[in-house]
Amino acid sequence: MKIDNERKLMTELKKDIDNTSKKNIIILAGHFPLIYTTKGAIEAIHRWGEFSPYTLELGCKIGKYAKQEGKDIKFVFFVDDHIYEELCEVKDNTRSTFRRNLYRKKSKKDAKPQENFEKIMKKYEFSEKDIIRQNQNKKGRESSIYFSEKILRAKNVDILNACAREYTTFIEDKKYFNKQEDYIIAFIPNRCKENICEVALDIEIKDLSSTHIFMDSSATLSTREELYSFGRGVNLRRD
Repeated sequence: MKIDNERKLMTELKKDIDNTSKKNIIILAGHFPLIYTTKGAIEAIHRWGEFSPYTLELGCKIGKYAKQEGKDIKFVFFVDDHIYEELCEVKDNTRSTFRRNLYRKKSKKDAKPQENFEKIMKKYEFSEKDIIRQNQNKKGRESSIYFSEKILRAKNVDILNACAREYTTFIEDKKYFNKQEDYIIAFIPNRCKENICEVALDIEIKDLSSTHIFMDSSATLSTREELYSFGRGVNLRRD
């Protein structure tokens, strides 16, 4: 379904909340990349223009509505920690150290999301307590508020498409997602649309209750309003 503006998007998402019998709403939003500098691994929430902060804001808006309707809300943050690895001058072992340091910091009991993300969540009365944490099975990284795509991709290697593999790994892990009780609303970059739709959703994942919103993450100079017309625009899929 083509979505022309935010008002229409929110109307459709509210319908999904009203129509689902699932008690938990899982919101995957704010997807962002890491960039590696000589100072460390940076949470580059503006690297993809408005995509990361805007999708989190949209997720919080529908999350607040769902909460008012009696649903339990949890947020999931996927971190693309691989896309810019080869585009930096930092050596492999240094990148690994920087990444480890970040995830260890984000695994502490009092860990909070990136500062601007924290402000967005607080605006809609959410906090770090509402974030699902990933056990990355590495020392000091057993409870990260960020999901590492590199770690998700390391599983289910029989799924050849890496993007579909990481998403399937998350959905099929009962520690994080329960198909009987959970409904997921996921904001996904348009560049991942075919991988998610044609592989993960159409082939790998069964019996999923979900809404996926696809939006461009390469429109780095576009306003939030312009995202609805840039490239393929914004599209919604229900399963």
